[in-house]
Amino acid sequence: MVTTLLTHGERQFQAMAYHDAIQGDTWAVELAELVDGELGPAIVTALFGEDPPTTTRVLTSTGDLPLEILRAFMVAIAAEETRIRAAQES
Repeated sequence: MVTTLLTHGERQFQAMAYHDAIQGDTWAVELAELVDGELGPAIVTALFGEDPPTTTRVLTSTGDLPLEILRAFMVAIAAEETRIRAAQES
């Protein structure tokens, strides 16, 4: 997963995997809401440490998030964690 578009009613969200050099030189998955086609600030960010899931941190901001979107984001986090583990083992 690099980028995934999630929709709930009229609201749209984007989950994006990337390497975060600022928050600790680690892999991350971020969820942000699209408003009028523009990506807003992160609502939730998962930062993967050296030994996921024991070192994975989840950062949250204020705001509301539909449960359906949170579930989809958690699936994206699990998929990225699997990808990171496979890359570390090879």
